[in-house]
Amino acid sequence: MPCIKPAQPENVKGINEETFIREGKGKLKVMVESGDETMETTMNGSLKSVEEIAEMLGVEARDGKIEAVVDGVKVRMERGKLELEFESGDRMKIEKA
Repeated sequence: MPCIKPAQPENVKGINEETFIREGKGKLKVMVESGDETMETTMNGSLKSVEEIAEMLGVEARDGKIEAVVDGVKVRMERGKLELEFESGDRMKIEKA
């Protein structure tokens, strides 16, 4: 997907999993895969909307989905499910529990 504007590292630098999560009702499963190790936990809250995250990352959401590379990180998202894949090969998934 084309970028609306290039990602600006100073805007994206402080992003972590809490950036994508809205406080409130619901449970989310957070999985981090690094090499052959996997860490899994649950937390309270819900994912922000696809549109909110697209705006935050400076990319375009199409058909309710995001598929983009932002500052070297592959971002795939659809309602209720977010996946980030880093240049190192590590992956983080956040989805409804």
